[in-house]
Amino acid sequence: MQNKLSISIIIPCADDLRVAQCIESIDENAEIIVVLNGPTEAIKNLIKKYFVKTYLIQERNLGAALNIGIQNATYDKVLLMDSDCVFKKGTIRLLYNGLNNFKLAKGKVIFEFNNFFNRILAKAREYTTSDTPSAYKPPLALKKSIIDDVEYFFDNDVHWTEDEDLDERVRAAKVSINFLPDAVIYHPPVTLKSDLRSAFRYGIGKRIRVEKKIAKGLGSDFPYLFDAIGKKGLLVGIYLFFWNIVYSLGYIFQILFDPYQVRVKFKQ
Repeated sequence: MQNKLSISIIIPCADDLRVAQCIESIDENAEIIVVLNGPTEAIKNLIKKYFVKTYLIQERNLGAALNIGIQNATYDKVLLMDSDCVFKKGTIRLLYNGLNNFKLAKGKVIFEFNNFFNRILAKAREYTTSDTPSAYKPPLALKKSIIDDVEYFFDNDVHWTEDEDLDERVRAAKVSINFLPDAVIYHPPVTLKSDLRSAFRYGIGKRIRVEKKIAKGLGSDFPYLFDAIGKKGLLVGIYLFFWNIVYSLGYIFQILFDPYQVRVKFKQ
């Protein structure tokens, strides 16, 4: 039996059965917290097979799920993980040690691919989320004491862009991020449908933050397309152009329909 590692691994999950592979990839004796946010019965039954702490919330809200996990974590060091990813051996230990002299430690996501188009999507995801240090999850390790710098962990009203909001507050507070490119997790191949759905949702989330007056602007990456072409190639740049159009449609959709009914809360 390994000695207990003083870190809490938090995994929100709603309907992703790949959470089983995620849990099984944990190679440390650590506290594991799965927050079921609006879960399916299949997920509820699956999680019963694992010796993990579980918490249940009724709505599908990543920010709220992460907050519940952090609040109930035994340890000051917590590691935020996504249910569809798996850890490379040794990654958890690297992130744990990476917090010794930092309040934030960020690993690297390797996006897998199984065909030519998946490879383009993987490169686009690498450019936007994984190539440079950020407070985006996963994998993101933090000390709970960082709340003294950033005021709160996640805003329950901010759907889909909760970690972008955290990243902006981290940068505003000038908190250093310990970027550990050898701390790797693997993300399964990204499909066009799922990636563009994410783009639309991120647009909704950005507009919510603008309406809450905690962000400004559209938030699209159109100005960075030439940089993306230089670093990742022309096809990636073309794809990111269309990705940003879908993102902008999500932004407009929030203006018109407010699908999560958050504006009522802002007015209270």
